[in-house]
Amino acid sequence: MRYNIVKRLGSGGFGAVYGVIGEDNNKYALKELENFNNINKDRFEREIKILSKLDHPNIVKIIQWNVGGDPPNFNPYYVMEYLSGGSLREQIDEKFSRGEIFETKWTIDKIILPICNALAQAHSEKIYHRDLKPDNIIYITPNRSEVKVADWGLGKDVKRESIALTAAVGELGGTPIYCAPEQWFGYDNNNIDGRVDIFSIGVIFYEMLTSKKPIVYEDRNNTLVKKVVQPPSTHRSSISSRLDRAIMKMIEIEHKNRHNSVWDLISEIETLPENYS
Repeated sequence: MRYNIVKRLGSGGFGAVYGVIGEDNNKYALKELENFNNINKDRFEREIKILSKLDHPNIVKIIQWNVGGDPPNFNPYYVMEYLSGGSLREQIDEKFSRGEIFETKWTIDKIILPICNALAQAHSEKIYHRDLKPDNIIYITPNRSEVKVADWGLGKDVKRESIALTAAVGELGGTPIYCAPEQWFGYDNNNIDGRVDIFSIGVIFYEMLTSKKPIVYEDRNNTLVKKVVQPPSTHRSSISSRLDRAIMKMIEIEHKNRHNSVWDLISEIETLPENYS
């Protein structure tokens, strides 16, 4: 299928995203590699391979792709479904600017569990996102009732890869605050697993309920410095002790102290008293 570019929707990392119209007159989004170098090209092709393997209602669906070639030939691109609702980051910024925070049950039902369920499918394929953040959680429509996880460019497919593209401290990718310390500092990259994504979900969960970003650690001259984080109920007294413990476990600095898997996390979240209020 051929596509006509309508407008540029945004950019980030190594690609630009355009709104396009297909020959079938439907709207799609086209992502093209812009900042061309070997690492970015490898990551872009990795994202294509990962998205072509995953099929879940809360993961953005890839429709067509072409890995392109080296300059001056055309750049790699892929076409995906068009999501018109904007990002969770945009919604967070809007609400917090008005002094509002998210309702707990809504956050669990509409954001946290759908993300966890999407990751359960990915993790079952031993694929880890490694860059979960509000910017990469996109609403399907403007009514903001359903989300999809996008931007899998830092995803790691353990079935296919034995090592990361880069291994130096701070070069493994990820976003400060949301990135698990073992990934950011590259402690043992071959053993990075789904608990890096659990850490990121925990940060998002904490932020949505309190309007505060939990700073669990800081990078001081390439040295991990542990920070003291107060439980969410410190900022919002209505949060139960069980939810406090669940979120604090998700953002434990030692990955062995987090939930063992996203399935364990789902099981705990589904039985929280907040989920039945």
